[in-house]
Amino acid sequence: MDKNLEARAAAAKLTASDKKALDFILRDRRKACFMTSNEIAAQLGISPSSVVRLSKKLGCGSFAAFRRELQLEVAGLDQSTAELVPHERISRCENVPDNTLLAAYMESTIAKLQSGAAPENDKKIAEAADLITKAKRVFIVGFRSCWGYAAAMGVMFSCVRPGVYAVGNNGPLVDSLVDLTRDDVMIAISFARYSSDTAFAAQMARSAGCKIIAMTDSYAAPIARGAAKVIISDIGNLGFFDSYVSFLANMEKILMLVSKRNKKTNEDRLKKMDMYLEKTGQY
Repeated sequence: MDKNLEARAAAAKLTASDKKALDFILRDRRKACFMTSNEIAAQLGISPSSVVRLSKKLGCGSFAAFRRELQLEVAGLDQSTAELVPHERISRCENVPDNTLLAAYMESTIAKLQSGAAPENDKKIAEAADLITKAKRVFIVGFRSCWGYAAAMGVMFSCVRPGVYAVGNNGPLVDSLVDLTRDDVMIAISFARYSSDTAFAAQMARSAGCKIIAMTDSYAAPIARGAAKVIISDIGNLGFFDSYVSFLANMEKILMLVSKRNKKTNEDRLKKMDMYLEKTGQY
């Protein structure tokens, strides 16, 4: 939730029973966050439905969702952890029960995927697919944790078009990109804290007139400067690591549209690949 509990309570229309339950919760959040609606109701002499109704008035779909949010608040967690380095993030989960943390992760993941379904995001994804389809060559650049995704997407894009190259931990950066031209496209993948290698790769692309599709978490990211398309993904996570679920969904959407753009050629290419893969067993 964007607003804290007190702010949402001030904006809601609360009955006397609602206020009684809220006062109890605010007085002792550490105790209340592990109580059921029946337990709170019994202690206060009100109906369980009053406690459930309060959680909905505060913007939660259910009392269970409200309780999980309260537990995370008590533990000092929030969804915006990108500004923290890993060792600062890891301790924030130590007092949260496993089932609470896993449930919060799923809620956060679903919210990320839903936010990525916005029409303006899909429009940029379709335009990025057009750029990739028309490009002479496609270079997918990522380092450290982003390298695995760049490599995997390199394999996937290679299934539906020729001239795809994954650039990252596996080889020299300058040698791989020195021949970039304005007919090429670079998909640059970088999230806070931003990779200097990926930023340098984007700089080489700009110098060559190569179009850049920046897959990142902020318009202020180094790779976003001068990019033809900037596709934003929410990487906030409860754990010490970034969550790439939103990014993967965006990348897979682009891949799906690139495949659709030239159906007949892509079908023939996949059939030919299957023929050779069946002989080698290198699936």
